[in-house]
Amino acid sequence: MKFLILNGPNLNQLRYSEPGCAGEMDYEMLVEYVQSCCGRMGIETDFFQSNHEGDLIDEIQSVRGRADGIVLNPAGYAHTSVAILDALRGCGVPVVEVLLEAPSEKEPFRQTDIVSFGCQGHFIGEGPIGYLHACAYLAQLLRMDGTPHAHITM
Repeated sequence: MKFLILNGPNLNQLRYSEPGCAGEMDYEMLVEYVQSCCGRMGIETDFFQSNHEGDLIDEIQSVRGRADGIVLNPAGYAHTSVAILDALRGCGVPVVEVLLEAPSEKEPFRQTDIVSFGCQGHFIGEGPIGYLHACAYLAQLLRMDGTPHAHITM
């Protein structure tokens, strides 16, 4: 089983842009942590991070035949990108969303998560472990039959 782990803007600066949610963990440490834990679950991961919306959309559109599902942290695009939502709806694989921090604890303009409408599960506000929960949920979803049976939000 292989998952594409997509990370949106500013996550490459994780330690500096979101110090409260990841502690001293930087992006490279996050990648190593998730790869190691997923490897123990028998899940291969391919990571991609971009600060550019179009690059993320290109990755989403090219997922067929490359990965069985997507774990997506859209970061700030969660609240603004109808284009990413549209790409998710047409990608042909299940998608689970991760947000390191809960938008409900941030500014009012972050309260709406547009991208969530294209996802079969959501792991919100758990910090880095949310990626592992998302991968485990996605693996279970695919083992059942690939059909989303419920939206999960944590």
